[in-house]
Amino acid sequence: MESDYEELELTLPKPPSLNAFYSGRHFMVRKKYKEEYWKHIETALQSFDRFYMEQFALDVSFNCRFDVDNAICCSKFLADYLRKFDYVKDDNPKHFISQSTTFNENLEKNTFRVKIKVYGFKTIE
Repeated sequence: MESDYEELELTLPKPPSLNAFYSGRHFMVRKKYKEEYWKHIETALQSFDRFYMEQFALDVSFNCRFDVDNAICCSKFLADYLRKFDYVKDDNPKHFISQSTTFNENLEKNTFRVKIKVYGFKTIE
């Protein structure tokens, strides 16, 4: 299946805050955080057929104690995952065109809801 535009919604757990992720942590600890979060992304994506996209945007809403700027690890980890596992060619501005992060007190505590806006969606058989 091929379409110009699709929206996919994922529910993910709370990632590490940006402050905690970079506050003097050794790169191997940061790598471990990312790989652990990737397992949650992989599980969330299993409810969709395997796909490829030309471009994408991420809209993240969350409910936890993070400041909005400290919630960015969710977008970072997801964009890196999508690139690494060939859902998209790259996560540079040509392919990853925008992202937003919004606090939403109506979500369940420690929940991150992500809308992936997919442009040039192609299902892979």
